[in-house]
Amino acid sequence: MRIALVSPLPPAATGISDYAVEVLRALAPGNDITAFHGPELAHPAALPPGVELRPAQALLDSPADAWDAIYYQLGNGLAHAFLYPLMAARPGIVVLHDLVLHHARAHALLDGPAVRAYRADPGNPALRAAAEAVHADYAALLESVYPGRGERLAAVQLGTSGRLLPYAWPLFEDVARAARGVAVHNAFMAREVAAAAPGVPVTLVPHPARREPVEAGAVAALRSRLGLGAGEFVVGAFGLLSAEKRIATVARAVARLRRHRPQARLLLVGPVPDAARLQAELVEAGLPEGAAIVTGRVPLGELATHVEAADAVAHLRWPTARETSGALLRVLAQGRPAVISDLEHLAEVPADAVLRADVADEEGELFRALLRLCDDAALRERLGAAAARWCTEALSPAATRAGYLSAARAS
Repeated sequence: MRIALVSPLPPAATGISDYAVEVLRALAPGNDITAFHGPELAHPAALPPGVELRPAQALLDSPADAWDAIYYQLGNGLAHAFLYPLMAARPGIVVLHDLVLHHARAHALLDGPAVRAYRADPGNPALRAAAEAVHADYAALLESVYPGRGERLAAVQLGTSGRLLPYAWPLFEDVARAARGVAVHNAFMAREVAAAAPGVPVTLVPHPARREPVEAGAVAALRSRLGLGAGEFVVGAFGLLSAEKRIATVARAVARLRRHRPQARLLLVGPVPDAARLQAELVEAGLPEGAAIVTGRVPLGELATHVEAADAVAHLRWPTARETSGALLRVLAQGRPAVISDLEHLAEVPADAVLRADVADEEGELFRALLRLCDDAALRERLGAAAARWCTEALSPAATRAGYLSAARAS
């Protein structure tokens, strides 16, 4: 097959760039593949042998029939903004990583050059007119997807913080309806897309997850370097350390745990969008200095060692874009026992592979789950083994490849 894969690629600061490389590895054997990257530079060495690398705009230079399948890796982040004109010009299979795209699409419009110029000089009538035109474009986008509601939704978004509104009005529908096919990673999203875009083929594709080898002694060496004692119970949280990951809740639960099990420590690994806010949350949670370790983003090659340095993992999410979290799957693939939010779109994760926390009492549920895990090494072992087994059996590169090729046939 002649395949075009359009996505942010390493070193783009999004987990989807790393995911795209995994997909390329799965698809490369027997196929002629070109990877198209966004405006940022991409590292050819990160790609599998034989995969050609080109800038995204070059896709438009190729004939419309040059590809048997075009896959667009689309997520709710500004790194994906370059995909929208390409998807309109060359419809293909949209691999929808987030059901909610509203945040990124609104930000691309409402924080663009015209609006920023007006903010810098609010007394300038010409700049005000230009900013109002952008606001009108945003309202028109909403109206095109949600007829009869565009002006009202735009007014709510512009007149408030807008933090929760995008989750209720996700802005994926027009993208799905214009696609030749849509691929998703969980059944919840498959149902939602099918309902919103009747007639568009929707394929459930396994998200790749594989255990990365960790050298003998590497975990002990890392724990020692981080100041984690052999007898300490380390609770890890991995991925982008945003408010939606409920890091403040995790910190409070670990602080409660420490009152009963003083050997508990918190390990936070991932990009920190707001360092001052994170530090304030750790203090407000009651964690003393040194009880929490924040590493920031670590190189992908070192992530597995950091994951295995944790005795248990807290992976909460609320509100949610209904995504299948690559960060969570990396944890499960490494055989770590995890506590996750009890959400419908995570139903595919086997019941014997994780503990679940009701979002109505997430702090209490997480605290009690961590207390169980701290006291029961056998439970940790069972959960970790079941998690790793599920990833090996259901989320293998072969399963991902089969899913992608099935999506191409369906479209």
